[in-house]
Formats: sequence, structure tokens, C-alpha cells
Amino acid sequence: MSHLCRQRSHLALVVGSLALLSLSLGCGSQPTGDIVPTSPAAGTATYKGKPLEFYQIRFVPEDGRPAAGVTDEEGHFTMGTNDTGDGAPSGKHRVAINYVGPPMPPDWGVTDFSPIPPPKFKVPAKFSDPEKSGITVEVPEDGKTDFVIEIE
Repeated sequence: MSHLCRQRSHLALVVGSLALLSLSLGCGSQPTGDIVPTSPAAGTATYKGKPLEFYQIRFVPEDGRPAAGVTDEEGHFTMGTNDTGDGAPSGKHRVAINYVGPPMPPDWGVTDFSPIPPPKFKVPAKFSDPEKSGITVEVPEDGKTDFVIEIE
């Protein structure tokens, strides 16, 4: 590869990286990097009495940073806001539920291109929108680790 081709490849890589960085920041977003106070928050999510496996649970407050956690095979989740599993801000939250699939092996997307397995249950789409789900939770200042989110 010629020196000019290597320079162009490097320039394309730098420009592409900068474009991805600007997209990740988003238009009008104001990332602060501030650590917000959280309280322990965890629980179980079910659909018609069966555990929701590999769903992201989001607690979305009226104002402030949302918290998220992913359910395991038994529907258990632990919320995180600043870091994985550190809890959720106290107060009232609307809840959203989205299927994300099981953890993928390290080679997924590199040498393994198998599709993400489908969910065991088709949860109605309204539950993926915190404005439409109709589910709310209250996180007390001292936390709560036995939330039960049931969808019928």
C-alpha cells in the first residue's frame, strides 16, 4: 500500500471516529458527567406470570437521568444509573420494557453472525414506551429491591 493510500485510510478513520463521537453526543444533548444520587433498586418482571427473560427495564423520572437494568433468565433485574447496578434516583418513575436478547458470545458480530434469538413472549408494543405503558414505580430514598413488574 502506498504512503498516500495509508494517509487517506488514516484520515478516513479519524473523520469516521469524529463523526461517530458527534452522533453519540447527539444534537442538543448536554452530557454532564455528573454522578446523580441513587438508591438501591431491583426486582422481578413477569408477563402473564412467566419471567421476562432478557428485557431491558427502564425507570424514567419526570426530570433527571433514567435508570436501566436487564432481566436474567428468572426475570430478575437490578437498576443502574451512573454505573451498572448502582440503583435509581429516588422518586416516581414511569416504566418501559424492551426486549434486548440474551448476552451474546464474544465473537458475535465478528465471526458469529447468528441472529438474536426471539423473545419467548411477544409483549405488547405499548410497554416499550414509558408514556404509554401505564406502569409507574416509586423508588424510596432508602431503596427498594423487591419491585414486582407484572404485565398481563
